[in-house]
Amino acid sequence: MATISIVPSAGGANKKDKDKHLGKMIFDFKEENPQENWITVNDNVMGGRSVGGFSFKKKKLIFSGSTNTNGGGFSSIRTKPMELGLGGKDGIILRFKGDGRTYKLGIRMEGNSVAYRADFKTEKDSKGWLTVKVPFDSLSCSWRGMSLPKDRHPLNKDRIQSIGFMIYDKKDGPFKLQVDSIKAYPENE
Repeated sequence: MATISIVPSAGGANKKDKDKHLGKMIFDFKEENPQENWITVNDNVMGGRSVGGFSFKKKKLIFSGSTNTNGGGFSSIRTKPMELGLGGKDGIILRFKGDGRTYKLGIRMEGNSVAYRADFKTEKDSKGWLTVKVPFDSLSCSWRGMSLPKDRHPLNKDRIQSIGFMIYDKKDGPFKLQVDSIKAYPENE
């Protein structure tokens, strides 16, 4: 299984110029009405009390709310199904700022309710943006929170149609994840 590595995104024009050439841009939140592409799913679908959702500010995706472990303890957002063109890609690159809590990157395939997810940690009070590369082969497979064997539920990258974020770290309280961009990368980047 591949490892997930987080690296600081150094400030300055040179680093930003270099970063923009890495990977294929999936979302940079510059399109008109980006909120039309996203939905929220919180633990209230199973009687929970967490609240959360998304907003957009200064061309950044903001995933925020408050988790409550009495009855669930999760909040999530994801894109509506759409063509993402991830066949031939090996993983996702996220550029983000967090609050010190652990989040999950999730993907789903067309016509399939199985979720493929990987945890990534954030740093509280980070001064700059962080970048994480999440290889597709590092994703675990589950259905409604129940683990599934990946050999019986293989991920078909050509059929990926949704990307999202979830917080389910078994902690109560507020959360906030800011996402600057979501890209896909081939193995040689």
